[in-house]
Amino acid sequence: MATRAWLCTIVAGVLASVLTCGYGRAQETRPAPQGPQVTLKGVLTWEATCIPNPTRKDYDEKMLVFFAVEGSPEVKAEADSIMKEYWPGDTLDCDQAQKVNDEWIKRLKYYVTPGDVAAKNAKDCRWGNPRAAVTGVLSEKDGKKWIMPVEIRIPVPIAYPAKMLALDKPLVKAGDQTLTLKVNDALSLKCILLPAGRFLQGSPFYQWRYQDEYPHEVVLTKPFYMAEMPVTQEMFEAVIGKNPSKSKGPQFPVEHARYADIKEFCRVLSEKNGRTVRLPTDAELEYAARVGTSNPCFPDKYKDQVSRAGTREAEPASVKTMKPNAWGLYDILCGGWHIASDYKADNVRVRQVDPKGPARGVDGTMHRSHGGWHYDHMRPNMHGAIGEDGGIYEGGAPLFRVVVEAEAPAPGGAGTPEGH
Repeated sequence: MATRAWLCTIVAGVLASVLTCGYGRAQETRPAPQGPQVTLKGVLTWEATCIPNPTRKDYDEKMLVFFAVEGSPEVKAEADSIMKEYWPGDTLDCDQAQKVNDEWIKRLKYYVTPGDVAAKNAKDCRWGNPRAAVTGVLSEKDGKKWIMPVEIRIPVPIAYPAKMLALDKPLVKAGDQTLTLKVNDALSLKCILLPAGRFLQGSPFYQWRYQDEYPHEVVLTKPFYMAEMPVTQEMFEAVIGKNPSKSKGPQFPVEHARYADIKEFCRVLSEKNGRTVRLPTDAELEYAARVGTSNPCFPDKYKDQVSRAGTREAEPASVKTMKPNAWGLYDILCGGWHIASDYKADNVRVRQVDPKGPARGVDGTMHRSHGGWHYDHMRPNMHGAIGEDGGIYEGGAPLFRVVVEAEAPAPGGAGTPEGH
């Protein structure tokens, strides 16, 4: 018994050392608090979720950082300066958006001093990066800004600059041509030509976000046609001969379609129209929903576009009941989730050109999805996951829309571009 007790004492000591070593390292860099207390509002997150190459150690240490947006004259002056210098017009391109994010990191990022208050709130930042009010004492050491918290409140409203909350305006208009896909003799699907372009996919660190939305440059090198609306139940049934939807209606989007059936739908339309019809990639979906811009995506901007198509709540809606976005796409934000061809994975942290996602098996057989409800909001840069059997990981029904590669049609084939 004495030997067992001695061993337990040794093990307990080792575990205590392991659990506190990260905290001890953080304590070594803690600056001495000076000055009065202030309350700043912004976004609270783990540092590991906003650095390019985090290690396991970075996640284990749970170091909190805070991106301030408002709360003191100094923070307001810095925010106003960033907006004036780096947000010149209504819409941000990729480089401007990256610069705004970089300047926010440089000027308005605060390290949260480790301690009981920080530890109590660390769990709230594991998956999401919540809106928070941090009350504490500010200091600076080794070129880093610090806040020693006495209180952290989550969630709180934040007054973002007005430009950030304005509806997105495209940098480039949608193409002057549309394309009509023939489904059968009675049904067709209008598609809109979207331009090639660059954008900052994901969410900037000063925006309320989830940790898998790392902002990174994406280049789409080719224009493509995207269907103006999700595939409806009458279209799907006309091609596949069945309707797996739980909420039935010919003009409702088809729900819970198996991935194999979606691929078959695309194959049949490709053959019928002499064009390459396929599911959009995750990047194409987000790019289309954001009308090619790199502005931050705040849910209130999209209220007139958000439809009940695909909702799992009472009274689901038909397609095209709300306003389209500036590129003419209906229901790109709706109660349901648009399935992408990519398999599920967190955003990468490097530049991508025409990305298609990870190989099958990296994260099982779940596919990325876009545009549905998550808790109490939706926005173009938030994603969920859908199983290949038509099951869904997040709330809302799985649905899909198609894209058509902008290639010359086969001689005599359908799917011919038309002028507006």
